[in-house]
Amino acid sequence: MFEYRVTKYDPAFRDASGAYRREEWTSFGDLGGTFDGEVLTEESYRRVEDAYVRSVLGFWREAGKPTLIARGVEENANGHRGPAEGSAIDEADLAPLIRAVLREEVWCRLESETCILHFGWDYYAYVGVSSPCVASCALAAAEGLFVEVMASPHHPI
Repeated sequence: MFEYRVTKYDPAFRDASGAYRREEWTSFGDLGGTFDGEVLTEESYRRVEDAYVRSVLGFWREAGKPTLIARGVEENANGHRGPAEGSAIDEADLAPLIRAVLREEVWCRLESETCILHFGWDYYAYVGVSSPCVASCALAAAEGLFVEVMASPHHPI
């Protein structure tokens, strides 16, 4: 499987150990905060969230739109309900679910035999596909995101 980390974080600001060394917002909960001298507004947050959704969906589409199964489903402290464990995610529900995971309302891994969509803390997305997704990598870059070859740390043990 070809695996990628898709983020808003420019790799040029990582140190030798891979730690990101620039002050940036890392979650929906940072709305209204100031980062690098700018207030994170709902509009600027939404622009980045939309880029993630379009990019992740691009990888899924390029992988052939496989049926994704929800794994490791968790709710947040506010009781937002995610999909049922082991349920297939309908295409119409995929973008709203990605948004809910990015906003930390729920958490789950989305997996098939040929595609994985995983999300981590601090606004990290991981995609795995059975063949290289050149068009999706280009789409993510056009959206202002960075794609790095990296395995998801969220594979079940």
